[in-house]
Amino acid sequence: MKKRILLFAVTLIAAGLGPLPVKSQDEGEQSHSTSVAGMVKLLEVEAQLIDALKDYAGELEKKLQAVRSGIASMRQESKRAQDSMEGYLSNPLNSFKLIRRMHRDWTLWQIFMDEPVGLTQVDSVQELREQMPTSTDLEEAVTALDRIQTTYGLTMADISSGILDGRQYNVSLSALDTYAMGQILFDEGNYASAAGWLYQSLVWLEDKNNRLPAPVEVSKGEVQAVYAETLLKLERHADALTVVNIALEGDKRNDIKMLLKKSEIETLIRMGPNTIVKAPTLKSTSTRVGEYERGCRGLFPSLSTNRKLHCLYNSSNSDFLRLAPLKMELVGLDPYMVLYHDVISASEISQLQEMATPGLKRATVYKSSASKSVVVKTRTSKVAWFTDTFNELTERLNRRISDMTNFELLGSEMLQVMNYGLGGHYDKHYDFFNASSATNLTQMSGDRIATVLFYLTDVEQGGATVFPNIQRAVFPQRGSAIVWYNLLDDGETNPQTLHAACPVLVGSKWVCNKWIRERAQLFKRPCLKRGK
Repeated sequence: MKKRILLFAVTLIAAGLGPLPVKSQDEGEQSHSTSVAGMVKLLEVEAQLIDALKDYAGELEKKLQAVRSGIASMRQESKRAQDSMEGYLSNPLNSFKLIRRMHRDWTLWQIFMDEPVGLTQVDSVQELREQMPTSTDLEEAVTALDRIQTTYGLTMADISSGILDGRQYNVSLSALDTYAMGQILFDEGNYASAAGWLYQSLVWLEDKNNRLPAPVEVSKGEVQAVYAETLLKLERHADALTVVNIALEGDKRNDIKMLLKKSEIETLIRMGPNTIVKAPTLKSTSTRVGEYERGCRGLFPSLSTNRKLHCLYNSSNSDFLRLAPLKMELVGLDPYMVLYHDVISASEISQLQEMATPGLKRATVYKSSASKSVVVKTRTSKVAWFTDTFNELTERLNRRISDMTNFELLGSEMLQVMNYGLGGHYDKHYDFFNASSATNLTQMSGDRIATVLFYLTDVEQGGATVFPNIQRAVFPQRGSAIVWYNLLDDGETNPQTLHAACPVLVGSKWVCNKWIRERAQLFKRPCLKRGK
């Protein structure tokens, strides 16, 4: 596998393009796949690349037309000479022209043939390479698609055909797509999933109607070689031998390589029994379905089954709500959790998105061991932060949050606007901090007493906020907001608030959240533990 990657890099260098840039997060890794809004510019870059390729084709066509025109003219003169060679050459004018053509014209044609075509377009592509995804981006995209497949229990065959959780979409994966999935998962040691994707690549290549353009085509023999190697890693020796035998019947160019592999597998089979591993190509590679996965799949009990929960117009939290009460739905009592409906308008949502898009950055998580916020695989989204006094909209939203929660916002964190990308998620976590490793900010402003989460968009599939310990799942509804308490009445942290953002299956998920600190709630919740 490393040899294939090295060969690819050498090919790029030989073509004068060089390898794609490799950037660390500190150097500005763009993490393209972690935000739908962030990926929009990739479509713009791709459009520019296609234009450059089109212009390159135009330059080739000009050169090709010149060659064909020259051929037609020269062929006509040559045919006249071929009909009577001696008669043709007996005329001194013909003889002179022949010698001149052979000495001068063909030298110029050789120079013309050697002349590179489309250098301007090649330079344009080179300039755009800085904006293209890196190997890290591709690995993150593979991980995201694998996360979607396992979390929602989807089959690889369905995903390849464009069927996502029972819905058919007008898109499918090619052999190149599924082969890339298999290659990268193989390199990561996820052999079971890799085998499933490589199998789908072979299924695609079996269809004679499917064609790949020459520069990017992949041979069936190459895929079969990697698939056999993957089956060997799974100790499915007999299956690997079958794949090798099929490859030997098809692609004769791989005979020596495949014969050596066949000999190796036969030796392994003779040395020990073949371990049968259930094929991973039909169902999710993970058979265990936890509470998190059940919540993401919408399998938690409906809120309507709990008679203690109800809906009402909240008009008591503030004087303003007496004039304009908010629609509130009680979601849970431990922790206290309410869902507000139609609490943020479409124009406010649009303005927030416009404000956030230019400054979206990869979301991070604070690590006490490192004493700083770092990028982690368990949180894939992009965020933008806004101070309470950033503009009239942020001031208005903060007043509304105060009305919704009846809390003071002094000392609380800034508004955070987030956009999730390909399989964007935030794994199971708590919003409160560990008091024993509290930062100066936590010691000064207190812990996060409550979380307010606005849903700025509907999400076609997936993207729920799930609370595994209490079997609650809230699916995004544009204009709604969920509020929950992270601390108990005595100020202790509440483990029932464990929650997660499920992977986005289809859609662009935008949210805005506010973490409210406890110190300012001295008179709002006087029963909080002393010393907090």
